[in-house]
Amino acid sequence: MNRKTGAVLSYIFMIIEVLSTLLLTPLIISSLGDAEYGVYKLIASVTGYLLLLDLGMGNSVVRYVAKFKETNDPDSNRKFIGVCIIFYSIISLVVIALGGLLIAFFQDIFAKGLSASEIELSKKLLVLTVLNAAVTLGTSVFNNIIIAYSRFTVSKGSAIIQVLARIVLTIVALELGFKSISIVAINLVLTVAVRFYYIIYVLYVLKLKPKFRNIDFSFIKEIVAYSSFILLQMIATQINSYADQVLLGIFVTSSAVIIGVYGVGSQIVQYFQSIGQALGGVLMPGVVKLVEKGATPKELQNEMVRIGRYSFCLLGIIFAGFAVNGKTFLSLWVGDGYTNSYYVALILMFAYLIILTESIGTQILWAKNKHQLQSVIKCFIVIANVVFTIYLIKWNPLIGATIGTFISLMLGDVLCMNIVFKKEIGISLKGYYFGLIKGILPCLMLSSISGYLLLFFDLPAFFSIALNIVVMVAVYAVTLWLFGFNNAEKELVKSIVGKLKFTRNKQSDM
Repeated sequence: MNRKTGAVLSYIFMIIEVLSTLLLTPLIISSLGDAEYGVYKLIASVTGYLLLLDLGMGNSVVRYVAKFKETNDPDSNRKFIGVCIIFYSIISLVVIALGGLLIAFFQDIFAKGLSASEIELSKKLLVLTVLNAAVTLGTSVFNNIIIAYSRFTVSKGSAIIQVLARIVLTIVALELGFKSISIVAINLVLTVAVRFYYIIYVLYVLKLKPKFRNIDFSFIKEIVAYSSFILLQMIATQINSYADQVLLGIFVTSSAVIIGVYGVGSQIVQYFQSIGQALGGVLMPGVVKLVEKGATPKELQNEMVRIGRYSFCLLGIIFAGFAVNGKTFLSLWVGDGYTNSYYVALILMFAYLIILTESIGTQILWAKNKHQLQSVIKCFIVIANVVFTIYLIKWNPLIGATIGTFISLMLGDVLCMNIVFKKEIGISLKGYYFGLIKGILPCLMLSSISGYLLLFFDLPAFFSIALNIVVMVAVYAVTLWLFGFNNAEKELVKSIVGKLKFTRNKQSDM
């Protein structure tokens, strides 16, 4: 039940996050202006790197706390928590120190991309965002303990409340005429409040008091060994996520507006990734069990195809819908000045459409303990992204940065990872991709064609998007049922519809 509750709350949190972006982004842009919004996004990118100082420990804390809980070893649990608190306290101080250095040398790093007034604003924003990162990391052990105890209502529920409070307070602040500093100040205050609640909950509800005497610091060595390859992937993913915006700020003259345009596009891509990752997490039961039972390469390939098709079904229509309606949507959402964000989002979404549909392969690698090469590849992707981006932004800052990331993703996360899947799992790439797109790709093409045909009618923007989405989804659903789905997928749809009918009938009887 806890896991089901956690899954439901995770989806609710994701939906609220997406809606908050749709609601707040236009308001923030109109209130701050294009240049200040670009500075705001740049500082968010720069500060994001400080969170890498978690060193991959978060997953380890959850693992070990849960282990001590299951083995009923409270003394070891208390000692372990004590070690973690000391570790994260040191990390928090390191974050503040590094933040101070960043503020001191910020002008030297971004002198080309930002004006003097923008640099001064950036320094003020950095003070608040660095403090936010320090508080987040310094108290993360308490959040991880709550997760380890499966108190998802507390962890996810408080996160949902935090987002809702942020929406309300940000709207009020902007309506009163406050600017970007107020937005990051609100985030800091809410972070402090939620983290204080986590501390109180762990100490007085879970009654887990840390023990700082006779503790075994060898835990740190064991945890770092466990987390080392997780850390590599975290570093690679984090750097890749923000590299383009930071490089634009360093190498492109007067880049604040360009960073803002790129930021809008990358925001859409991030939520596209979130949907794919959340779906993958829900559709992965039995993967570890398959590996432990000694599944053959053919059985693992069938599992990759089965789960990949579910992801491709959902992500494919989202990608197609954005490809057809994205320009109109962005113009309606944030204004004509951000229509170039469409190309940023579309190019990167295409790469992630492939990457996310085969993410089950990564889970199989983890289950087989053969993920080390993947971590190394992730690091090379980052290097390639930086090199390609620095070169291509000289040609075209916005599109060059986007294409640089696209090339690195396709070479690393697609081409190289497919070679790893073939070598370590033993799948047939031809068989996998044929099984993945069979039936679904023609449905996506027919849906996209129907959407493009509707664009020839001169309709009001909002009505055009709404009608287009309805028609595209209808065409997609009908064609999927007629020739896209296989028998197993049709049976799954029937079972879901049957359960919904049963629930509705049961509620009407009551």
